Amino acid sequence: MMQDRCPPPSPPEVKDLDSDVEIMESDVEEVIDMDDSIFESSSENEDTPTEDHRQKDDAACVFRGHVIGFTVFCCSLSKSGELAATGDENDRAYLWNTHTGESIFNTGTSHDDSIVFAEFNHSDKYLATADMRGKIQLWKIKDKTCVWETSLGTDISWMKWHHSANILIAGIVSGEVYMFKTQKDNFKIFAQGIGDKTETGIIFPDGKHMAVGYESGKIQVLNLQSNAVVSTTPADQTRSRGHASGVIGLDCHMDNNLIISISLQAQTILSTAHNGKVVCILQDLSRTESDGDINVETVAFCKDPAFSAAATGAINSNLGGKLYIWDISKQTLRHEIDQEGGIVKLVWTQTSMLLTAALDGKLRCFDAKAGYCLRTFSGHNAALYDLCISSDGKKALTTSDDSTARIFDISAVC
Repeated sequence: MMQDRCPPPSPPEVKDLDSDVEIMESDVEEVIDMDDSIFESSSENEDTPTEDHRQKDDAACVFRGHVIGFTVFCCSLSKSGELAATGDENDRAYLWNTHTGESIFNTGTSHDDSIVFAEFNHSDKYLATADMRGKIQLWKIKDKTCVWETSLGTDISWMKWHHSANILIAGIVSGEVYMFKTQKDNFKIFAQGIGDKTETGIIFPDGKHMAVGYESGKIQVLNLQSNAVVSTTPADQTRSRGHASGVIGLDCHMDNNLIISISLQAQTILSTAHNGKVVCILQDLSRTESDGDINVETVAFCKDPAFSAAATGAINSNLGGKLYIWDISKQTLRHEIDQEGGIVKLVWTQTSMLLTAALDGKLRCFDAKAGYCLRTFSGHNAALYDLCISSDGKKALTTSDDSTARIFDISAVC
């Protein structure tokens, strides 16, 4: 979906930061009052699709504000779970109430391409939106106004909010990684454009480091304050000491050192952040499956410190799904589970439970210790594209090719 464009040397409306970017306590905002009158429904006229009453719908709330016929690509939930943000193929992002499904505001015609990022900052005071062409906007939720914007002049590969500061980090197709201190016209470039597209990035739990995965198969760990490269795991065409193809998914263990990564050619690798050493090749499906038969799409560590595990989700040639649950302490496969729909995203709760979003439009909850599906949630009538859960683990938000977003109550099983 990305189009090839030549980026300018740097965004014209921003200036370089000083050599260090400090993440200060002053950057941390108070969470907004959820009883504020801004959460009253907007009076905008929005298209409403015809509901198919023949299909079971387990959703607690359905948002139908996106125009029919356009995919809803991305989503985010506020910390309280009271608000949702979703972005679509029709170049718009929406903020809406998760109890009523009513729209609070949308970004209108301010974006130039499909919205691929719509996420709340750490305090729920701001919503950041980004489109595929590289335009980034910051919206103040209380005022429903855009308070800051910039354009990278080229396609964005990925973007992340910092955990505890109003800092956005974005990777673009030419290889640069930008850090923006929002509401201030300045930025910092970590990786210079070297023609190696950055495919994905993850900020460590400590908030001081991040890992970036590249199209070549290389992984770099960066210090966010010093702008220094901490370590590099090189690409390796022999497949024994690194990835032989683009790194499309990363996660960092809560110890801030162990990294799990997946690639386009279905390798799953454990490596260490401090020196870039490959600990082990957990899986290489290109050597065990027929060529092109299966693609690993998503990866994450379990968040429960008492359960040393990680999971990867895959899509096979028949568009079915495979869920792999790994014992990290033993570096072995704990469970391999088949499901009807190919897995596009997985998310762990704070326990040993995890959720998968699938191509068959279903949301599934798994007990990772026991290795079986606890419940399947229905409602969507097309493939899912994104999934997130509320901080308290009671709500799941999904987006779909059916032009809707849905809230599911997962409190009883997760």
